[in-house]
Amino acid sequence: MTIQSIYSHYKIMPNLQMHQLRVAGVAHIIGKSMIDQDVDTENIVVACLLHDMGNIIKFKLDVFPEFVKPEGVDYWKKIQQEYFDRYGDDEHDATMHISKEIVETYAFPNNDTARIIELIEAIGFSNAKENYETADFGKKIAAYADMRVAPMQVTSLVGRLEDGRKRFSKIQKYEQDAFENMSQYLKKIEDQIFAKNTIDSPGAITEAEVQKIIPKFQQTLHIHPIDQKDR
Repeated sequence: MTIQSIYSHYKIMPNLQMHQLRVAGVAHIIGKSMIDQDVDTENIVVACLLHDMGNIIKFKLDVFPEFVKPEGVDYWKKIQQEYFDRYGDDEHDATMHISKEIVETYAFPNNDTARIIELIEAIGFSNAKENYETADFGKKIAAYADMRVAPMQVTSLVGRLEDGRKRFSKIQKYEQDAFENMSQYLKKIEDQIFAKNTIDSPGAITEAEVQKIIPKFQQTLHIHPIDQKDR
């Protein structure tokens, strides 16, 4: 079984599959290039591959027609309702429920179930201050990798924040000061990561480089049911 099989089983939208694969690709590149840090890249990658499994719950499926192809909006609304019925209306709770279900059922290469869940919990814009202050570079990398992926491609942190600024400004509860504060912490996390990395600059991590890695995750990340892993 592969991660692609798991995505199919949970009926993950193609754009959401690609987002998680891209984030995992960014995290893989960074993790393998860290120096003077004991970074558990394999666990970080698995966390990134699962970090948005419940996000269909929050999607406005009528707004982005390109994301519902080829099945169409009616098909994905039906899947969305299935998620509501099974997991409720909070996408984070759904993601954590699904992720725990997956890591408790399947044995990923070199995985640590508790660690993967811990890393997934760390991913999120609102965790920027906590991730900046922690000594755990695994959390920093997982959270930062997510902030390097726009809806359609790997981008710069600045570009991703600008996109977020435009989207969040349309939300009634949007608090500009809080957004800018978290943005500054994310920039500091970027500085922390690349101060201990062999990569010349954040700009060296591109869509083209990540696309080279994605097939490895799709097809060669072999996952086994827990009760069969020793057979």
